[in-house]
Amino acid sequence: MLAIENSAAKRDSVADVPVNHCAKVAMNKLLDSLHETLSARVGTKLLHLSQAGTASYPAATRRRLIITNMIGYLATISSLSYAITYALHSYETLMWPIVVNLISAATTASMPFWHRFGSAAGGVVLAAMIFVTLFYFTYFFGREAGIHLQYFGAAAVAFLIFGSARLALILIIIVSGLVLHLVAQILYVNGQATGAIEASFLIQIYVISSTSLTAIVAIVVWYFYRMAADAEERSERLLHNVLPVPVAEHLKDNPGEMIAQRYDEVTVLFADLAGFTPLARKMGADEIVDLLNAIFVRFDAASADAGVEKIKTIGDAYMAVGGLPEVVEDHAFRIANLALEMKSAIAEVAHSQGVDLNIRVGIATGPVAAGVIGQAKFAYDVWGDTVNLAARLESTGEAGRIHVSDETRAALAEHFSFEKRTEIDIKGIGKTQSWYLVGQRNPS
Repeated sequence: MLAIENSAAKRDSVADVPVNHCAKVAMNKLLDSLHETLSARVGTKLLHLSQAGTASYPAATRRRLIITNMIGYLATISSLSYAITYALHSYETLMWPIVVNLISAATTASMPFWHRFGSAAGGVVLAAMIFVTLFYFTYFFGREAGIHLQYFGAAAVAFLIFGSARLALILIIIVSGLVLHLVAQILYVNGQATGAIEASFLIQIYVISSTSLTAIVAIVVWYFYRMAADAEERSERLLHNVLPVPVAEHLKDNPGEMIAQRYDEVTVLFADLAGFTPLARKMGADEIVDLLNAIFVRFDAASADAGVEKIKTIGDAYMAVGGLPEVVEDHAFRIANLALEMKSAIAEVAHSQGVDLNIRVGIATGPVAAGVIGQAKFAYDVWGDTVNLAARLESTGEAGRIHVSDETRAALAEHFSFEKRTEIDIKGIGKTQSWYLVGQRNPS
C-alpha cells in the first residue's frame, strides 16, 4: 500500500513539472511581449517628440532642428530637477529661482513651436533663455555656486544647433556667453541670497554645475568625433564601391600617387544582355532601371562569391576580371563559374519579370595593364589585347552561350567541357580559334 502511494506521489510530482514549466514559459513570453510593446511605444513617442516641428525642412536642416529639440528637452529636465531640488531645500528662500526654473522649463520645452518662424528661431530662443537664466542664478547665488561656468557649455552647444552655415550667429553667441560669464564673475562675488544659504548647499550647486559642464563638453566632443568618424566611414565605403579594396587603401595611404600595374595573366569577362535594346524601347525609364538593377545586383553578388573583381557596367554590358588586383592562380576557373552563374541569374530574372532576355558572354585569358584614372571621379580599369579579345568574343558569340578564347579553354580543359567553333576573323586580331563553354565536367 505504501509503495502504491509513493508511486502515485511520484507521478503527481512528475506531472506538475511540465505544467509549472509551461506556465513559466507562457509568463516569460507575456512579459517579453509587454516589454517589446512598451519599448516600441516609448521609442515611437520619443521619435515623434524629437522630430516635432521639423517636417517641412530639408533633411540636413531637420537633423539640426532635431538636435535643438533634444537639447531643449534636456534643458527642460535640468530646469525641473533644479526647481525640485530648490523646493525641497527651502521653498521660501528659493521661491524666485524655482519660478525662473519653471519658466525656463516651459520655454525650452517649446522648441518645436519656434521652428515655424525659421530654422534658427528655436536655437536663438533656446540660447537667449539659457543665457538669461544663468545670469539670474549667478546674481542670486553668487559666483561661488559656479552656475556661470555653464556659459562655456552653451557656447559649445551652439555649433550643434546652428551648424557651420551660421558661423556669424555662432560667433555672436560665443562672444555673448563669454562676456556674460566675465560680467557675472566680476559683479557677483556674493549673491543676493548668499547669507541666507548654507555653504554646503552652494557647494552642492557647484558640483552639479561643473558636472553638467563636463558632460556637455564631453557630449559635444563625442558628437563631432562621431560625425568625423561617420564621414570617414562613408567616404571609405564610397571609395570601396568604385575601387577594389587594396587599390582604395593604397590610394588613401598614398594620395596623388599614380596607381598602375601589369599582370602577366588574368581572365577577362564581358557580358551583354541580348534582346535588351528592343525591350527597352517599350519600357519606361523606371522600369529599365528596375530591370537592370535586378540583374546587376545578382551579377555583383555572383562576382563577390566567385572572388573576381567587377570592373564596370556600360549600359547593359558587364565587365569583370579574375586575377587582379590580387594575383590568384585559378582566375580562369573563377570567371568560368561566374559566367555559368550569370546565365542562371539572367534566366531567373527574365522568368520572374516576364521578359524575353538572354545573355551573351565573351571570355579571354592573357596579360593586361590595370590602374586608376581620373581625379574628380576615380575609375579602376584594365587595358590590353586580352580585354579587346574578350569584348570581340562577346560581340561575335551567340545569345545564351559563353564564348571563350583558346587560352581560356586550355586553362579550363581539365574541369570544363567545350564545343569547338570554326576559326573566326576578329577585327584587330585576325583568324582566331574559339570555343563555347558548355559546363563543368564534374560539378560539385
